[in-house]
Amino acid sequence: MVSGELTPLLFSKKSKLFLLLFLILSFVIVIAGTAKSYSHNKPLLEQTTLDIAAGDSINKILSNFPINSLEQSLLKIFLYTNNIHLIQAGHYDVQSKTWSEIFVDFSEGNIKEYRFKIQEGTNIFDLKKLLLSSKLKLDCPDFNCLKNQLNFTEGTLMPETYFYNFNSPASNILIKSQDSFIEYAELLWKKKQPSNPLKTLDEAIILASIVEKEAGNNKEKPIIAGVFLNRLNLNMRLQADPTIIYGLLPNFNGNITKSNLQDSSNRYNTYKIKGLPPTPIAMISKSSLEAVILGIPNNYVYFVAKGDGTHYFSIKYADHLKAVRKFQLNKS
Repeated sequence: MVSGELTPLLFSKKSKLFLLLFLILSFVIVIAGTAKSYSHNKPLLEQTTLDIAAGDSINKILSNFPINSLEQSLLKIFLYTNNIHLIQAGHYDVQSKTWSEIFVDFSEGNIKEYRFKIQEGTNIFDLKKLLLSSKLKLDCPDFNCLKNQLNFTEGTLMPETYFYNFNSPASNILIKSQDSFIEYAELLWKKKQPSNPLKTLDEAIILASIVEKEAGNNKEKPIIAGVFLNRLNLNMRLQADPTIIYGLLPNFNGNITKSNLQDSSNRYNTYKIKGLPPTPIAMISKSSLEAVILGIPNNYVYFVAKGDGTHYFSIKYADHLKAVRKFQLNKS
């Protein structure tokens, strides 16, 4: 009788235990589901990036976000249930991402990558502005980290898009860019045509920078290069407007005046000074460098912009004047 009386009591205790376990499990599932659901939300953030230092705790990382204690708890539960424990130091992009995406980036070390584009046709003054607006560490003031083997640094960088991490040294990109350009230029110089009047690689780079600024398209670059090579052969002045402009930088106001054309003190005034200017005037594309080094003089002596990105080329000065009247002065 005694054992029979205890059976309902034992059954009742087991039922209560199972019920308690069921309620706890249900609560955990609900909380975990709520945390997972919350992790798919996109936080409303003022900042677009976040820096995480080595050793930063989850609490410290979460303190960077404008969330309350309940939201912090849900995120901690999400991290725990998804086995996200290791947070890697770095500079991260948190813009327009869900909590889940943000913390996956943190755990996998998917740090933000930036682009730095050196554009052909730009100059050293443009590059300084670009560096100042970048996220690079400015460790190369006045480009003193670059080699000066050609007696100038202008025009010795390879125009390309370079990728970097936050606060990476600017010198890394600049040195890599210059090494790439010089290597390519030296290989190309070995293929120079015998009839090409240029005597040194320095001269080729300087002339290529002028072609870069004068040409409106790649197709005309060999022709324009040929005109300048022909002028050098004939001991004529190059008479290139972009060289005058470069000599007036960084204070050029956009207009070349008559006094600018007659200014012999401007070392880049190729209207007054024969030969090449002292340095390049721009970053140079491979196509411009190829046009100059692999090019040969042609019969053209003059060219004038037609206003559509192309040029009209002339052998005789009289024909050139007609072209100027037609395309520059709009007179037939």
